[in-house]
Order: sequence, then C-alpha cells, then structure tokens
Amino acid sequence: MNEILLKVINTILRAGEVTLKHYGEIDFILKDDNSPLTKADIESNNIIIGGLKDISSFQINSEESPLDYSIRKNLEYLWLVDPLDGTKDFLAKNNQWTINIALLKNNIPILGVVYAPAINEMYFAYKDNGAYFIDLSKTKDFKKAKKLNKDSKNLIALDSNFHSTKETQEFFNKYHLKVVKLGSSLKLCAIANAKASIYPRFNGTKEWDTAAGDIILRESGGIIIDKLTKKQLLYNKENIKNNHFIAFGKTQINQKIYKDFMEANTDSSDK
Repeated sequence: MNEILLKVINTILRAGEVTLKHYGEIDFILKDDNSPLTKADIESNNIIIGGLKDISSFQINSEESPLDYSIRKNLEYLWLVDPLDGTKDFLAKNNQWTINIALLKNNIPILGVVYAPAINEMYFAYKDNGAYFIDLSKTKDFKKAKKLNKDSKNLIALDSNFHSTKETQEFFNKYHLKVVKLGSSLKLCAIANAKASIYPRFNGTKEWDTAAGDIILRESGGIIIDKLTKKQLLYNKENIKNNHFIAFGKTQINQKIYKDFMEANTDSSDK
C-alpha cells in the first residue's frame, strides 16, 4: 500500500475515535452558512490537521479551517479535508456520516479516504491503483480490502437525506428511478461499490464534500460530471462551491441518462 495513503488511513482512524466519543451529543452552533458545527467537527479537524502536517509539508484546506485562495491558488499539491461530512446525519444519529480526506495534484484528486466510523466502513483510493472497501468490523488487515470493480446490476439512484430538491425529484420521476436516501460521501462510495448507479446533486456542495469520494469513484470506473461544464469536477477553485453534478457508476456511462445529461442545455442556476 502507498506509504502516504497508509499514514492518512491511520490519521483518519484517530479522528474517527474522537468523533465517536461525541456521537449522541446534540449540542451545536450554526456557522455563517447556517450549517451545524459540533465538538466532533472541531476535534476531528484538529487531529487531521496535526496528522497531515506530520505526513507532508503540503498545505491543508479544511472545512473548519479554510485556506485563503491567495495562498493555495498556485499549489501543485493540496489536502482537502471534511472532518465530519454529514453533520446533520451525525446529529440525527443515523450512522451515515463520514470523515473525508483527499490529496489534490494540479487541482485533481489523486488520493482519497472516506471513513464512516459509526458503521466501521472505509473506502480508499490512490490514482492508477484502484479503489478499495474494507469492513473494519470484520478485519483490520488492509491487505484484505476488497477492490471495487464490480458492475452494478440494478439502476438505483441515490438522494440526500437532508438536501434533496424539487429538480432532483423531477429527475427521478422522469426516468422512473428507484431511489435510496443516504448521507454524506457514502453516496459516492455506494456507487463505487456497485450498490447504486447514479446520484444527481442539484444543490450546493463544496470541494471537501466530494474530492475524496471523487477519486474513489474514478478509480472504480465511475465518473462525476459537472452539470454546467459537462466535464469532471475541478478542484482548488477560487470559489470552493461545486456546480451541480451527476455521479455515474461505470455501467451508466454512455447509457441513456448519461447521454441525455451530456446533451442537455445548462444555465447559471446550475452553479
């Protein structure tokens, strides 16, 4: 296993231990964007920042300690961190929250780890080395991690527990899709793991929400397509908000929904 990847995994495991200590607590404050912030977010962030600084000298852009664009705009390498993705899921105690760490090279993710401490599941990938899943309740031996290369047998779509939209529901209805709701980056990981095959996201996300899941999905054969540009998501932008997008499992690439999406007109509301 790649040495940096292994060190990131050890760091994210330590962050997971801290978040679990606070799991079940209901206290939070609201940030400027009205999203909740808990002690688990803050303590997880502190552990990850410290761990990544021990791993490399690369700058770190985290949801809880964002880096100004003037510092990061010309960087070859950059860490992107969400120390607790799905804080609403965390507060709802539905187990569907994750910790996300990604490494960018020239604005494209090349390493990603997504850890769901409450269910002992981890997904990880390194560019050109595949994507993997491990159930840590069954084994701690990462050599036994399962490579994610299966084809999804069913056309199952995913939706957010807390962030669905009217446009998303219309999309599901248009294609008569079976829909499963899921929290955090677990949606992208579920597609990589062939548990689902499509995930439309027609409202706001930020780069640290998607970067780790993005490389995991890419390495499994899938893709995230930006609704506005019709290209893969770009990272380390001045504005860290993602445009709206659809994530496709590899079996959906070049199929009807994919082709319709690529041919559809777009407008500025897709940002």
